[in-house]
Amino acid sequence: MRAAPGRLFRPRSLERRLFLWLMLVALTPSLSVLAIASWAGSEASGWVGATGSWTRVAESGRVLIDAAEQEPDPELRAAAADHRRQLSTSLTQASRWEFVGSRARALFPLFFIGLALFGILIALAVARHVARMVSRPAREIVSWTHLLANEEPLPAPAPKEEREVKELRRLRAALRQASEDLQRARSRALEAERVKTWGEMARRVAHEMKNPLTPLRLAAHRMQRLPATPELAESLNVIAEETRRLEELAASFGMLGRPAEGPRSAVDVRELLERLLSSDVPANIEVVIQAAQQPQLVHADYNALLQAFRNIVRNAVDAVELNGRTRRIVVEIAPTDAQSVRVAITDSGRGLTPEAERRLFEPDFTSKTRGTGLVLVVARQTIRVHGGEISAHNTPGGGAQFVVELPCFAEAMST
Repeated sequence: MRAAPGRLFRPRSLERRLFLWLMLVALTPSLSVLAIASWAGSEASGWVGATGSWTRVAESGRVLIDAAEQEPDPELRAAAADHRRQLSTSLTQASRWEFVGSRARALFPLFFIGLALFGILIALAVARHVARMVSRPAREIVSWTHLLANEEPLPAPAPKEEREVKELRRLRAALRQASEDLQRARSRALEAERVKTWGEMARRVAHEMKNPLTPLRLAAHRMQRLPATPELAESLNVIAEETRRLEELAASFGMLGRPAEGPRSAVDVRELLERLLSSDVPANIEVVIQAAQQPQLVHADYNALLQAFRNIVRNAVDAVELNGRTRRIVVEIAPTDAQSVRVAITDSGRGLTPEAERRLFEPDFTSKTRGTGLVLVVARQTIRVHGGEISAHNTPGGGAQFVVELPCFAEAMST
């Protein structure tokens, strides 16, 4: 039958073993001292009980003193009387010690038994406290491993942990860090699997879209070269524009789940963004660039990185055009202490909804009526391939901010 969790003596438990070993260590010297004290007490009781010899000496001395007092010599009689007094005093003291010794012999076992019981109780309390103090964190850490296996969060740091030994605090901190790392790894694995699934489907769709789009664009181009009425020319322009948009959509589908494979070189992020903003942002939107004068170099595929930032900038342009208020995009470029380049693109749009902020980089999510949800997914895929990371959040003044961090050129080359 299994013991209850709260009982002290659990079969084969760490607490029970620690308790027994601590009791053994504590009681061994105590029992040894008790045995030595018992032996010494028995020897001492023999010494205390030596009054019988004093009595025999006193009897023989009294006979000798009585004989000396009968002598006519006064000095001899005086010496005999003084010796009688000294002998009587010694005999009285010996009788008193005999009385004390008899009482001590009677109480001696009880005293040492009580002392032993007191030592055992102290050892029991100390051993139990130490065993619980050591085994409780061990049981908690074992329960933490089950939480890790079940993908459940670990308990938050408690004040009692500050009183634990340094090694236990380090172990708890390492387990919490491992939990966070595992959670991030699981999230990335799920995201990679989702992107892979969507990527395979998107590439098939892109392949099926490109087959009819190519002859359709050629036909529209030939028809535009022929004389036509204004109504027909407008319709042909619509066809050409929509086929171009579908081709871009097919290209986005084809890029999903496929990392950039072009040659890499030193890319100046500031120069890339300046060219991109001048070509992709309408003139009615104010653009502010805040960057240092020196180049901010990263090791990247220029075309892939350009497309990733283009996706982010176009998303910001769409947000600003839907806002109707201040039309502004602010781009900040600066190095960080972590040997990386930080790019923050802030728009004056309406910001992100809570759902969008949570699911913005999922391939099956979009907040636009004509969006596919793949633009930002492809952007993050490209940035991660280059060793960077992207995040998005709302700003206090309204609007959204996308933050991209890429390793510097020297740092990227060393890794």
